Amino acid sequence: MKRVYTLYRVSTLGQVEKDDIPMQKTACHDFVARNHDWKIEKEFSEKGVSGFKKSAKERDAIIEMQQAAVEKEFDVLLVFMFDRIGRRDDETPFVVEWFVQNGIEVWSVTEGQQKFENHVDKLLNYIRYWQAAGESIKTSIRVKSRMGQLVLEGQFKGGVAPFGYSLEKLGRINKKGHEVHDLVVDEIEASIVRIVFDRYANAGMGTQRVATFLAKEGIFNRKGERFVSGTIRNMLKNPMYRGILRSGDSVSKPFEHLRIINDDIFFRTQEFLKQRSLSNASDRFIPRRYSTNCLLTGNIYCANCGARLVTSTAGKRRIRKDGTLYDGRYWRYLCYNHMRHKGKCNGQYGYSAKMIDEAVGKTVRELLHQAKAVPLSSIMGKYQDDKGNETRAKFILAEKAMRKAADNIETIKAEMVKEIRGESNYSAKLLNEMMVKAEKDLCDVQASVELHKEALSCKGQLESEFKVQHDKLVAWADIFDDCDFDVKKMIVCQLVSRVLVGSEYKISVELTLTMNQYMELAGQDVKAAA
Repeated sequence: MKRVYTLYRVSTLGQVEKDDIPMQKTACHDFVARNHDWKIEKEFSEKGVSGFKKSAKERDAIIEMQQAAVEKEFDVLLVFMFDRIGRRDDETPFVVEWFVQNGIEVWSVTEGQQKFENHVDKLLNYIRYWQAAGESIKTSIRVKSRMGQLVLEGQFKGGVAPFGYSLEKLGRINKKGHEVHDLVVDEIEASIVRIVFDRYANAGMGTQRVATFLAKEGIFNRKGERFVSGTIRNMLKNPMYRGILRSGDSVSKPFEHLRIINDDIFFRTQEFLKQRSLSNASDRFIPRRYSTNCLLTGNIYCANCGARLVTSTAGKRRIRKDGTLYDGRYWRYLCYNHMRHKGKCNGQYGYSAKMIDEAVGKTVRELLHQAKAVPLSSIMGKYQDDKGNETRAKFILAEKAMRKAADNIETIKAEMVKEIRGESNYSAKLLNEMMVKAEKDLCDVQASVELHKEALSCKGQLESEFKVQHDKLVAWADIFDDCDFDVKKMIVCQLVSRVLVGSEYKISVELTLTMNQYMELAGQDVKAAA
């Protein structure tokens, strides 16, 4: 009797649910029954194992069967189809050949025996797995294309709904006639998402502080557990909260029915995440950690040496004779260089945080009220002219670059003709590489031209952008005096890029580029305000 090992494999867990393995098993058992001198000794099942993505060296079933073959424990390897052994054209043909060379007959229920008696057998063996690999690649492309198509249509591609959303059946039918789930905003979870973005972007909390804040408020995740810093960070980076769906390289336009966070707070959040990363330590103006009692942590510097000022406390708490607690502590800004490297700074050692915060707070308050006092209509036209001129200049430069890229391609073509005639100093390989790069450059600048061309025609978009900025400043002017300290710090951070403090409390306030531009458009004297 010939001892038989069988191998059943399916690539996805979905195939397991569709009973593909029992089908393979039944077919193999029927095949053995027709060969009266065969007997099944052992059966191997691989569930959810890709024969294309996973190497034979990573598959326990293949490894165990190879060890058994070396020890002569079986005579026949039987599969439903040969591609159950694998689909890798650079590996699977040699795995099959290895079994045969070690005395094992390799059979398929549907394709018969694979032999290696001549070069034709080897060629057919390779072609079979070359085709199988091609089918895997084409299947992958089809799946990716379909996923991308679903995303662009605003449909849910499957899986678990992200936090902030739920799955509901709204009557959509797929091509198999089954009603499928659609993604909808879960208002309870969405309110938590909005809190996360608000605390991070408007109150200046880091991801850990946001997680702690949620726990203190009794807000937990779907499992009833605390949110952790990593989850908060992933939420803050997720463009889906703008209503954008993604699948690989496919990115949809924003679908308003899926939007939870507006663009302004989302893009501000991305800028703050970037600023707080260690890679931006030298350029950041958004502090990575906030001092509880100081307004300018992160963007206040020594005017003498340029070092960042750090916060510290002086004074002590003590118990009065009547048993009450007296808090005699007060906050200071200290020059880091003067504190740690005394020879590098000849300026003042420290400054009262209260005095500086009050002076800068007064400046910011005046700026906001100046901005609020200027009617939107009076500066909209100037803004459109300035923005339009800037975009028009970029459009002209992009067109010039496009013409240059096109001329470069023509030059390379001419050189290719010379190379064919044997007159060129360049090799065909080098010219081909130059042409590939030149065509890519042309494609890039053509995209840039189209982008700027579209921007020139988007007058309404310019108005919308400016109105958002204006409304934000008006809102800040209304709440600045009464908002909590965390919110006040974030408002200051978005208006003030740097505060320089020198000896005898000489304070210089530098506004952010956006605030500078706005005040100039409004005709305000920025230097006087600072």
